[in-house]
Amino acid sequence: MRSVIDQYHGDKGNYPADLATLVTDGYLRKIPVDPMTKSADTWVLAYEEASTDQPADQPATPGIVDIHSGSTDKALDGTLYKDW
Repeated sequence: MRSVIDQYHGDKGNYPADLATLVTDGYLRKIPVDPMTKSADTWVLAYEEASTDQPADQPATPGIVDIHSGSTDKALDGTLYKDW
């Protein structure tokens, strides 16, 4: 997923506003299921910092720069899956 987000940024010059954009623009066939929660609706999205000096041709809303599982379960080392 992170690779697809980076590919989108490389092609478009900005990050996608949401996961559905990756599907409609052909970067994904569908939003994948979070393997930890078994749901495609639990992803936690990390957005880019909003910039005050945004060029006029760039979208004003921040885009997705990272994605994490929405699971509240802990891994064997005690860290939460959502923090990976």
